[in-house]
Amino acid sequence: MVTEKNHLNGGQTNKIQMSDIKSNQLNTLLDKFPRFQLGDFPTPLYKCENIEKSLGLKHLYIKRDDLSGLAFGGNKVRHLEFRIGDIINNNCDIFINSNVKVSNNSRINAAACVKAGIKYVVVMGKGPNEEKQGNYLLQKLMNVEIHELDTEDNDTIEDYCKELSEKYIKNGHKPYLRSENKFAQHSAVLGYISGAIELNQQINIFKKPNNKIKVYQVAGNSVVGMALTNKYCDLKWEINAISPYLDNGLQEKGIETAEEISKLLNINTLLNVSDINYNFDYVGEDYGIITQGAKDAIKFLARKESIFLDPIYTAKCMDGLLNDIHKNKFSEDDIVIFIHSGGTPNIFTYVNDLIL
Repeated sequence: MVTEKNHLNGGQTNKIQMSDIKSNQLNTLLDKFPRFQLGDFPTPLYKCENIEKSLGLKHLYIKRDDLSGLAFGGNKVRHLEFRIGDIINNNCDIFINSNVKVSNNSRINAAACVKAGIKYVVVMGKGPNEEKQGNYLLQKLMNVEIHELDTEDNDTIEDYCKELSEKYIKNGHKPYLRSENKFAQHSAVLGYISGAIELNQQINIFKKPNNKIKVYQVAGNSVVGMALTNKYCDLKWEINAISPYLDNGLQEKGIETAEEISKLLNINTLLNVSDINYNFDYVGEDYGIITQGAKDAIKFLARKESIFLDPIYTAKCMDGLLNDIHKNKFSEDDIVIFIHSGGTPNIFTYVNDLIL
């Protein structure tokens, strides 16, 4: 049952046993990978009673991965537990990354490295928002090493990262270069296999046999982990991935990554195009450029549930979900789960878009 505070937490999940044997098997397989504890898990599963009343929906929950505990949280805290574990296991003492000022990825990587005592170096190219706010500000406060390049060209940026890596090697260090370590990507999927198992435990508390689970999540590596768990454990969830990126073969890349993870885990589970419903209708002009629908979603969630979405990822995903609600796509038996993947600092980066 849902508590009076409208969320399901770790104390309640302990009251039940995992009914799905395959989930336990999958958890055991994850245990073979080095892991560095960073997050506060399980994150709450929050029932949105105000939105339900407002929109006539019976079962709407938000998985609060924005409350995962490290440097404003987010989905990438799950990723970094495995990634930092791999860095430590390989005896690396420097992590070299590349991204833009608004990057949640860079902020969480920086925070995880600080926590683990690993030097963090990020090379930042020009991005969609150059405000020295939000994620950029937090990295400055953490005093990590930032190299800013006046270019958007990925090849130029990655060449610079390789040059940095070579310099550190000559000085006796062992750097971990994100762009050249496949496990940096794999760790994101593994993190959300773990997250999906956790979510299933929470859903099992109140799910009834006639309920259908419909998940809405930002498209990327995290949703691949969710879909792999869904298929391997035969959970029969519907997985919807709302993309913040223009269509650049994201679905094909997801299927390819899933195959790599399947081999890594030795589970012989493959994804196909029907396992994740990708939607590119809410990207807008491009990545990092806020849309009117995203603005509306941010204000709606804030005013109804005091929950704050970020302009780049979760607001566009919620825009897609809200449109599906308005189109009456859900029955009374559907349990709709929105994965809040964090990104809260970017609310401040996009302040002029949100208050003007």
